[in-house]
Amino acid sequence: MENTTALLWRQEEVLSERHVFVVEADDAALHNLQARSLVVHSDLATIAAQQYSAWPQVPAQADLIVVVLPKARQRLELLLTALASSIASPVELWLVGPGKGGIKGALKQLKNYTTDGHVENIDNARHCRLYSIMLAPQKPATLADFAQQWVGEGNKHISYPGVFSHGRLDDGTALLLSVLPADFTGQQVLDMGCGAGVLSLALAQRGAQVVASDVSATAVAATEATLALHEVAASVQGADLYGDLKQRFDVICTNPPFHEGIKRTTVTTETLIQQAPQYLTAAGELWMVANHGLPYEELLRQHFEHVETLAANNRFVVWRAITPRV
Repeated sequence: MENTTALLWRQEEVLSERHVFVVEADDAALHNLQARSLVVHSDLATIAAQQYSAWPQVPAQADLIVVVLPKARQRLELLLTALASSIASPVELWLVGPGKGGIKGALKQLKNYTTDGHVENIDNARHCRLYSIMLAPQKPATLADFAQQWVGEGNKHISYPGVFSHGRLDDGTALLLSVLPADFTGQQVLDMGCGAGVLSLALAQRGAQVVASDVSATAVAATEATLALHEVAASVQGADLYGDLKQRFDVICTNPPFHEGIKRTTVTTETLIQQAPQYLTAAGELWMVANHGLPYEELLRQHFEHVETLAANNRFVVWRAITPRV
């Protein structure tokens, strides 16, 4: 259980009488909050929320909104705007987050969405804080209002707050793009962790039949917007890694994450590598870029017959793993 969830559990007496809407859930244990009624929103496919979306909408019966502090300040602005634009009358809103996660800096943002400028500190525990405001209704808004268009490698891309490398081309992705083949004609390619669709677009333009996957609903929306901007077709899914995919691919291409929220972890990428042979053809390949020092090369060699380093600089390394071991 996350510390933020534990802090919310301390409010059981209040929650048990309220119709609660949890926003930006990052912990499956939030499903077990003792509320009179409970609807959970998440940007993560791993949470199995009732609302899996980039743009949360307040349910009609909700009389308390609980927002879990996102990592990016711009993402909080998006969430507050989405919530305020979907209510017709003031609703109480709680913001919960770690003390070292920037929650004190978010108080100014909160005040801009209040009915009276008042922010109340409800509770502090487990190095986390819980604040309350009365959320004021605002004029209608949409996800498109937060779109940022930018250019990388000669292509235009669209991203939204909360998407990996929002508004710019990540240096690791740029290194991977620099060594990818110019022609993928006829090949089935999976872009795992598609983000704003940078790799998906480049692969499709090079002739690949692309399936793009990301755990984030906002990333899915961004990839779809980027592909639509160029009138390029691809299949885009929101899923925990491979999700329900049944097909096998000639190539898996990825710039995988090594953070979940503010925590560093290699578990997701390790699982991606371990499961890759199940989704590749007999001669399939995994192309991957990662930060130097992360423990992936040995794992790649355990699951593929041949592994080579295609490019490296002082920050990143690109591997090509060929012929999966099954």
